[in-house]
Amino acid sequence: MQLCIIKPYANRSMPKRPRLNQLRTFEAAARHLSFSLAAEELHVSQAAVSQQIRQLEDYLGAPLFVRNNRTISLNSGGQAYYPAVQEALDRLDTITDQLFPEKRKHLITIRCTPSIASLWLAPRLRQFHDIKPDIDVHIRTLDQLPGQLAHQECDLEIFVGSQEAIKGAGVHKLWDAEIIPVCAPGYLEKMTIIKKAEDLLNCDLIHVLGYENDWHRWFRTYCKGTFDIPQGFSVDGSLIALEAACRGEGVILGRRPLIDGYLASTQLTKVFEDPLSLFTSYFIRENRKSANWRISKVLIEWLLHNQVSDRKRSNPAPD
Repeated sequence: MQLCIIKPYANRSMPKRPRLNQLRTFEAAARHLSFSLAAEELHVSQAAVSQQIRQLEDYLGAPLFVRNNRTISLNSGGQAYYPAVQEALDRLDTITDQLFPEKRKHLITIRCTPSIASLWLAPRLRQFHDIKPDIDVHIRTLDQLPGQLAHQECDLEIFVGSQEAIKGAGVHKLWDAEIIPVCAPGYLEKMTIIKKAEDLLNCDLIHVLGYENDWHRWFRTYCKGTFDIPQGFSVDGSLIALEAACRGEGVILGRRPLIDGYLASTQLTKVFEDPLSLFTSYFIRENRKSANWRISKVLIEWLLHNQVSDRKRSNPAPD
């Protein structure tokens, strides 16, 4: 009689693919490069994170991390696997939110200056909320973050930087700002001698702390020879400077598009027909260590699309 030997199914208990919890744990640990921070984000113990990572490595048959005494880093396999896992989880979360909207709201915190918050960001958030009512946005202005609050991490940050800043990971350029001399129409009428750049040396200049180099840079760009820049008076915020300029107290270097509303309402006017402009760039940075980074990308993409639409409205194509 011939014996029939039935071999057991190899790895019958092994799942066909890694478990979702293991992948989420790996993504968080790889993003933070810390098991303890991953545990804090996922609301589990550090031992649970270590166990999930071990189980994933056992399943893959290869390590993903280099474990040192106090730090971890991704090895070559982990570096190759991380972006693929991150993209897959991102797509899964996006589709889940689209098909099965959650009852709870998402919360994004964004840090910026008071002038950006008041003149640019806040007016846009109503439209964003209408489109994405499940996402709440909290604005933290820099002057509202004294002491240890200033060191709290936000999900997003808007800041001024050079073109080199856009090379950083998770950094996106929002707009190129044009910096021009502006003042109240009444002040300009009184100062009839303003014909060329050097004439501003005889005017009341309003300096903004943090941007105090603007006037020095402007005069170096448009004036020749040696000169002393009038100190005028300094304020600690662009909004205060704008209000002072609207009262006719002097000339400021206004930043477009932040001052476009003041120009449109004729509260302020350009000092020169040829604007004699400086330029700088504004960027938005995502905090990829934040637990909300995927939701933050929704706001970033909307703001970037909104900026493109604004530019098209400001510069319509010729007929």
